[in-house]
Order: sequence, then C-alpha cells, then structure tokens
Amino acid sequence: MAAGPDPNTTLELSRDFEAERERVFGAFLDAAALRSIWSADAYTIDTMTVDARVGGGWSLAMSDVATGGVTHCTARYAKIRRPARIVWHTRWLDGPLAGAPEARVTLEFIAIPGGTRLKLTHEFFPDRQTRDHHGSGWGSGFDRLARLLAAQLAE
Repeated sequence: MAAGPDPNTTLELSRDFEAERERVFGAFLDAAALRSIWSADAYTIDTMTVDARVGGGWSLAMSDVATGGVTHCTARYAKIRRPARIVWHTRWLDGPLAGAPEARVTLEFIAIPGGTRLKLTHEFFPDRQTRDHHGSGWGSGFDRLARLLAAQLAE
C-alpha cells in the first residue's frame, strides 16, 4: 500500500451500541462473535479462526447461499490497543476480489454515555461498487452485533 487511500473508495461508518467499550471491542477479537456478525442472509461463515494478537489475524471461509460458492479471506492484525482501537489488513484469496489490493480496516471504540460509539474506516477498495457492497455488509453486521450484545446483556 504505497499510495494513500482514495477518499472516493473509502468507507466510513459510525454506530452507537448500548454496551461497554470492552465488550464491543472484544467482539472483534472473538471467532464466535465474528462468525455471528459477518453471517448474513446471502452468505454464511463456514469457518472462522482468530489469533488475537498483533501479527496474528483471522481467516474465514464464506459460502454464497445462492450459488454455494466458497470464498476465503484472511487478515493480519497491525494494531490492537485495548479497548480503543484495532487495525487489520485484509486480503481475499479467491472469488471476485482475489488479486485486489490489500485493504485496511480501522475500528475505533469510543466510550459515550450509555455505551460505545464504533467508528469504522475501511480503505483501499478497488472501486465504489465494491465499497458500497461492503458498506451494506458492514451495516447489517453492525445490526447483528447490536443483537448479539443485547442478548449477552440479557443473560
């Protein structure tokens, strides 16, 4: 990633959660939580592994419900500053984004009254269409994260 990110293909989202910062942060280092967050109507996560340390990372196999096709994605954690910030670099190994430049995801966890504000910056998409597709995925993933956190509070 020699060149800087293109603002036209950078995704920025923010969402407030009614959960303490450590719990929201921890979900992004936990394989079971990530599997829940990233599963969707159109895709299911078949396998998800996490090595939650700088230099470690996560990997997943994702199935397209309509076609049955499986794609694989890996990420490497570049920064983990508990409970404030996570940065990872990700690459699709196959499927439509195989060969695309490595992307960078930055998650910032900010304590707010009554919970946590999560700010996402996802950079280095190859084009706006891919950015927008991922924006939809992140948005629905944030919805699933809110439900997961609420269920944990109810336990």
